[in-house]
Order: sequence, then C-alpha cells, then structure tokens
Amino acid sequence: MLRVLVIDDEAPARRYLRRLLEASADVHVAGEAANLEQARALIREHRPDALFLDIELTCATGFDLLDELEAPPAVVFVTAHSDYAARAFDVQAVDYLLKPVRPDRLEQTLTRLRPRASGHLTLRTRNGTKLIKIHELTMAQAQGDYVLLCSAAHANELMHITFKRLATQLPCPPFCALSRSVIMNLEHVSHLSQLPGAQTEVVFNNGVTPVVLGRVASQRLRRAVARR
Repeated sequence: MLRVLVIDDEAPARRYLRRLLEASADVHVAGEAANLEQARALIREHRPDALFLDIELTCATGFDLLDELEAPPAVVFVTAHSDYAARAFDVQAVDYLLKPVRPDRLEQTLTRLRPRASGHLTLRTRNGTKLIKIHELTMAQAQGDYVLLCSAAHANELMHITFKRLATQLPCPPFCALSRSVIMNLEHVSHLSQLPGAQTEVVFNNGVTPVVLGRVASQRLRRAVARR
C-alpha cells in the first residue's frame, strides 16, 4: 500500500486530488494539510511514502517544507504554475503535475511511486525473472536494448528493459539520474575523487567496482550529494 499526503492550501484542490488518488486500490491518503505546520505534523505521524505537494502555499512554498526535512519522502509537485519545473528537478521530485490533474497522467505518477512501497523490482534478465530489493541496487547503466544493474548482493545483471522505463520505477531519492544512461543510488556512495578532465571517480561503500563519470554527470552527482 502506497501511503501519501496531500498538501495544498486550497480545500477544493485537496478534495479533487484525494478522489483521484483513492480511485487506486493500492493508494492510501493518510491525511491532508493546508499549511506547513499541518504538513510537518502529518509527516512525523504517518511517515508517508510520498507527498503530493503544492508549490505556492499561503505564506510559504513547498520548497520551504522540503528544506526543513532531513530525509524527505518522495515528492510529486502539483501546481498551476509551469515555471518551477527546473527547480523541481533540482530537488529530485518524482514528478511535476499541472492542475487540473488528469487521471491518466496521475496513473503514470503512481507507477513511478509504487516501487517505493513494495521495496522490490521484478526483473526480466537473460537468466530468467528475478526479484531484487531496490535498496540493494547501486547503479543502473544503459547498454543498448538492455540495462546493466550493478549490485553487491547480486552478480551484475543485464535487464531487458528500456533505461527510461526503469528510471520511472526507482524512487528518487535515494536514486539520482546523472545522465541519460546512468542512475545511481546516493546511499551507496562512499566518496568522490576528482580526476583530470573534470571527471570523477565514484567509490561505493558496498564493494561495487568504482566508476568514472564525465563532466556533466560529475556535476549532477556532486550537487545531489551536497543536498543530502
């Protein structure tokens, strides 16, 4: 069951979104909040899997709430404004929904969130179908029509799936898309070493073989690590 909170200062908007969410049998709306004080209390009480969070709240913003949380749940911004999308990417939002939310668009979002509640990925690999715990996955790299999964708990596996589709199934945080071909679990990063040419060697805390990232991916990783 996916536990979520709806945070919006407009009651009609909360009611509408709640109806859409509760149409899914595996989604439980644990509560609604109209302001940051209510949101803080509900997060402490329910420890939700995800927040459906408006951006422009009375006397504050959704970003203000996230800045206060040491380990925020997955975040889906729900807003009438399109101009915050870049900033939403910076805080690793799972999705960015424009009001009024369409049911089919919301279902795409829930597909991204569900692995956070189940804690597992069902993978079709060259060696058959496997169930892998999400928290054990260190990194995923695009390899043509496959994705290479790097994990200390399992031998590296080639998964028959598109990189884009896999990305929607991994919770963010702790996973961070560093490029169109690399996703990394930030909880597994031990330390970073600067290399010539603006490259970075990433050393993991679980014995997975270190990797070297290019300039753009290095910059994204350093920003993501600094925000943790």
